[in-house]
Amino acid sequence: MASWGVTPKIMRCNGGTGFSKLWMQPEMRQLLPAFCKLRKLSVRGIFVEFDLLWTTAFLLAAPCIEILHIEVWEHICDVDDKSRQLHTERRSPQWEMQFDGPKNRFLKELEFSGFRSLEQQFTFIRSMLERAPNLQMIILKGDERCEYCDALDTPRAVKFPKKGEQEMVVRRIRDGIFSPRIIFDK
Repeated sequence: MASWGVTPKIMRCNGGTGFSKLWMQPEMRQLLPAFCKLRKLSVRGIFVEFDLLWTTAFLLAAPCIEILHIEVWEHICDVDDKSRQLHTERRSPQWEMQFDGPKNRFLKELEFSGFRSLEQQFTFIRSMLERAPNLQMIILKGDERCEYCDALDTPRAVKFPKKGEQEMVVRRIRDGIFSPRIIFDK
């Protein structure tokens, strides 16, 4: 395993099989050499009930990021006994964040998959608006079901904002802060 100090560049960092228990402490300034030229970052597989503010630390580690994709999830296929044993303890990151860092002037697009109008999601999006003054577009997407969820053939609970609820979502996001274009993409 290479140390972060000697990694010349990271083209793609994927937390696939074998990395499901990988946890990164908020030492984002130390990650700057590896992430400094990163333009697109996807943070996937965040449990839906977790606080999301910790992900804003990536703006410090990747100051040139232009597109940030956040995916939260709650799969019905993940509630069986085997999955519960594999993921016995889900914890939201518990560390103190310093939010006084420089603003990210390059971030232009925030894509949020698994959006559900939860308070922690509104807090996260508004935090991104404060930290990324040149943000031009926010794309809100619903849940993406996997092949295992589809195989269970269970009814899907619709949690993505309906057409009539979308204006309320836009108002909650904007509420006195400059506003990029907000797109609802079910």
